[in-house]
Amino acid sequence: MSRPGGRGHGRALVVGFDGADWDVLRPLVAAGRMPHLAGWLREAGAAGGAAPPGARLPSTTPPMSFPAWSSFATGLAPGHHGVFDFTQKLDGAWRLRFVNATDRRGASLWGRLAAAGGAFLCLGVPATFPAEPLPDRHGLLVPGFDAPVSTGSDARAASDPARYARIARRAGPWMVPDLDERARTAWRSRAAGAWYARASEVLLGRIDRKTGFALEALRQLREEGREPDLMVVVFSESDTAAHHFWRDHDPGSPRHDPAATLARRGALAAVYERLDAAAGALRAAFGDDATCVLLSDHGQGGASRRVLHLNRRLADCGLLARAPRSAAGRGARLARDTALRWLPPRAAQAVFRRARTSAARLESAARFGGVDWRRTVAVSEEANTQPGVWIALRGREAGGAVAPADYERVRQDVIDALLDWKLEGGAPVIARARRREEVYEGPFVPRAPDVVVELALEDGYAHSLVPTPWHEGGGPAVRTLTGGELGGGRGCGLNGTHRPDGIWLALGAARPAAPASIAGVAPALAPLLGLAAAGSDHAAPAPAPYDAAQEGLVAARLRALGYLE
Repeated sequence: MSRPGGRGHGRALVVGFDGADWDVLRPLVAAGRMPHLAGWLREAGAAGGAAPPGARLPSTTPPMSFPAWSSFATGLAPGHHGVFDFTQKLDGAWRLRFVNATDRRGASLWGRLAAAGGAFLCLGVPATFPAEPLPDRHGLLVPGFDAPVSTGSDARAASDPARYARIARRAGPWMVPDLDERARTAWRSRAAGAWYARASEVLLGRIDRKTGFALEALRQLREEGREPDLMVVVFSESDTAAHHFWRDHDPGSPRHDPAATLARRGALAAVYERLDAAAGALRAAFGDDATCVLLSDHGQGGASRRVLHLNRRLADCGLLARAPRSAAGRGARLARDTALRWLPPRAAQAVFRRARTSAARLESAARFGGVDWRRTVAVSEEANTQPGVWIALRGREAGGAVAPADYERVRQDVIDALLDWKLEGGAPVIARARRREEVYEGPFVPRAPDVVVELALEDGYAHSLVPTPWHEGGGPAVRTLTGGELGGGRGCGLNGTHRPDGIWLALGAARPAAPASIAGVAPALAPLLGLAAAGSDHAAPAPAPYDAAQEGLVAARLRALGYLE
């Protein structure tokens, strides 16, 4: 049945498979395991076009969920919306804060639609907590995994708590943390084996729960007489499965475990089969006549056997010095690990609330502690989510040792040291090291590290950046994993890592052409919805930081997902 949009314009359904990659999807389609996607590709091909159906959608730099989904929402690149990673270094201090949606500049597509009187549903998009102010009668926004709640999604995190509660009474909550992902990091323990044994089943259950919630939300909105102009549903399970099961899915992975069970080898494919069914159900309910877009925020691939210690490299090149006999970084890491790794989320929340100690302060000390700032000119956060190097610039940074006149020379020294870094056979460790102004433009370029780093691939598999183990003597700048380390975990990275290109597939008579990047999605969809292609580049309000308890929960969640070491 044809359903006109509530404002007389077109309607659009956007289904997001976080981290989906055509290199995974196309073989599954060819094997008959994703029938809905197969049909969609045939439909898109029959509609014509010079290129084969299904395009690559370039992500942001870095290709990570927070900056990428923020670009999707606003139509702005990171230098203009201001979100580069899960954390942000504070101006003038060697400290971090955890980022949330109030750090983002630019109006969201659904916010613009609601302001124009349109109806919407926006479910599971990362980097949307706290929910922006939206008219309750126009729909519902439920944030993604960044909502700081210990028992899964709840009404308090949604844009309309009452509407959320009505839907949850019928369909259950949008997300329940029914998988203790911290157990996965204990790769030497029996707990890790048990985690892998049940993870696929749990991820499939999450997909079913989210699909049911989305369908019920759509039903109730229509029951109220509102036909949604825009429905966005993002599933994070594809990204989680790829991070943990890539080596089992890919027999060519250098981390492949030939002894993996059949369930482990089929876990990633099983998740995509279930996502295919979910996408089919959502499109059938929303209406085949509407524009439908399937996309991802970045791609996915396998990890190499190598882990990199960038600060060890800087130290070897005389650019970073450690304070003698410093226990600051080690003590902070121990305190952070105790709270975030071993305590249940609610217990960690209580610890941070009672101690009035923020998770960001502990994370800051773990990353920057133990550095002799009098003899250091450059330092990395060693975050695989945003590889980069900060220059200790005098007048900008606390204790900065680099005079402004020497800034560009030191930046070039860092770039040279990174590009000269080779493996034993002569292959590069670093693919590119660039000044941040070469990568970004816009008012928020100063939020990016002075040197933006892209790690190299080795035979198609990406190296992993992990913190230098100074408490163990630092070790070499490049370490090759062996044995049980190949599964991933503390100091070993994840066995599946992000790639720069996501996916794009558009269906329907008014389908837009593939954008040049994920920042082009909102401008492509806006005219269909009766909005101007270019959204407002308005200044964001002052960031509203998490409180100590919320921060602890967000940190624990990111740590469980493998985004924090």
